[in-house]
Amino acid sequence: MMWLITGGAGYIGAHVVAAMRAAGERVVVLDDLTAGRSDRLPADVPVVRGSVLDRELLGRVLAEHEVAGVVHLAARKQVAESVEQPIRYYEENVHGLAVLLDAAAAAGVR
Repeated sequence: MMWLITGGAGYIGAHVVAAMRAAGERVVVLDDLTAGRSDRLPADVPVVRGSVLDRELLGRVLAEHEVAGVVHLAARKQVAESVEQPIRYYEENVHGLAVLLDAAAAAGVR
């Protein structure tokens, strides 16, 4: 089974990737790398740079990697910035989840 870990290059995401791999799971990471760092991940973990807002990219990643499950960790999280830019946070955190769920459903991810 292949898992998509959104935000997998972030601090928590990298730990989730490590734990899942230690449990024998296969993973692919989607991260825009604005806060995440790919050097937190093992070299053999595929990292796709992109956003959960990119429906076409999500569809491609889900299909190409034959993803069967998703762990969604991608989100903006700075409190002061969220107060200054609430629409951006809504778009990326709330709408991004909706785009991801739509792509996963269309790809048959249960």
